Amino acid sequence: MARSALVPTALVVTFVALMCAGTLTTVGRSAVTEAQVAQRMDGAGSRVVVIHDARNGELITPTVVDQTNRLSVTERAVGISQAFDVTHHTLGAGGPRVPAWQVTGELRHVAELAAGRWPSPGESLISTAAQEALGMDHPIGTVQAPATRSTLLETTYPVVGSFTPRAPFEDYTAGVLIAADPAEITDSLHVVATSASAAPSAQSLALALLAPPSLDAVTVQSPLSLAALQAEVAGDLTMFSRTLLLAVLGVGALLVAVVVFADVLVRRNDLGRRRALGATRTTIVLLVVSRTAIPALLGAAVGTLAGVLITQRLHAAPPGDFTAGTALLAILAAIISSVPPALYAAFRDPVRILRTP
Repeated sequence: MARSALVPTALVVTFVALMCAGTLTTVGRSAVTEAQVAQRMDGAGSRVVVIHDARNGELITPTVVDQTNRLSVTERAVGISQAFDVTHHTLGAGGPRVPAWQVTGELRHVAELAAGRWPSPGESLISTAAQEALGMDHPIGTVQAPATRSTLLETTYPVVGSFTPRAPFEDYTAGVLIAADPAEITDSLHVVATSASAAPSAQSLALALLAPPSLDAVTVQSPLSLAALQAEVAGDLTMFSRTLLLAVLGVGALLVAVVVFADVLVRRNDLGRRRALGATRTTIVLLVVSRTAIPALLGAAVGTLAGVLITQRLHAAPPGDFTAGTALLAILAAIISSVPPALYAAFRDPVRILRTP
C-alpha cells in the first residue's frame, strides 16, 4: 500500500522529517541555550555567600567553619581574614608590599597548588603576581608582616609553594595565602553553595550556626537576587521551548492527519472491499496506522539526521537524549494523528461504499 501510493507516502515522510528537523533546530537550540545560561548563572561566583563579623565578636570560629563546610547545601566553606600587607623578609619593611590573607579551613577550597607543597599552619603559598612583585625567583623563602600595636614585632611566614586561585576567589590572585592556626578566629565566612537555588538555604543555615547576638553583628553579601533571576530566566526559557515544541508537533500532526484522511478517501473502495471480504474494524485501523507509521519512521530518520547536521554547523547541537526524544515524539505524533482517519475508514458501511449507481 505504501509503495502503491507514493504521493501520500512522500508527504508523510516530508512532514515528519520537517517536524524532527524543525524541532532540533528551534527547540533543540533553545534547550542548549537554556543549559548554557543556567551553567553560566550557576557558576561559583553566583553561589558564594560572604558573612562578615561586623563587631569583631569572635563569631567565626574554626568549629563554625568546619560545620558550615559539612552542610549538604554547601560545596565548600572557609574563613578568610582581612587583608594585611607583607614584604619579602630579606628586604624588610621598606620593600614592596603585597596583600596577604589567613585562611581558616581547607586551603584547597580556595586555591590549587601550582608548585611546592601544601602549607602547614603558619606557612604560606604565594601567587605568581605576588612572587614577581616581591622579586622572588622561586616560590620559596619567607614573607613578613610589619609590626602592629598588637604584635609589636614582625611576623614571618615561610613560603612553601605557589598557587592559582579557584573560582570564586580570583581576587586573591595578587597576594599570599597563609594557613591559619587551627584555633584562629577569622573575620569573614565564605560559603559556596552547591547551586544558586541552594544559596538561600546555605545562608540561613550558616547564620544559624553563627548565632549572632543581634542583626547588626554581621553583614551578609548574598546572591539571592541572582538566584531568583536564574529561576525566572530558566522558567521563561522552559515555557518558550514547550510552547514551540507543541506548535511544531501540532502543525506537523495536523498535516499528517490531512494527508492520511485524503488517502483514506481516495482508497475507500479498496478498504470497503477488505471489509466486505471479512476484515474487521481493528484490522482496518491497524492497516491505516501501519501505513502511516512506516513512512513516519523513514521521515524521522531523515529529519533527525538533517537536524543534527544543521545544529552542529551552528555549534548548538542538542544532547543525544533530546535528539532521540524528538524522533520518538514525531513518530508518535504521526501515528496518533492517523487514528481518527483510520477510525473513520473502519466504521464506514462497506455496502454503501461499494454500491454502484
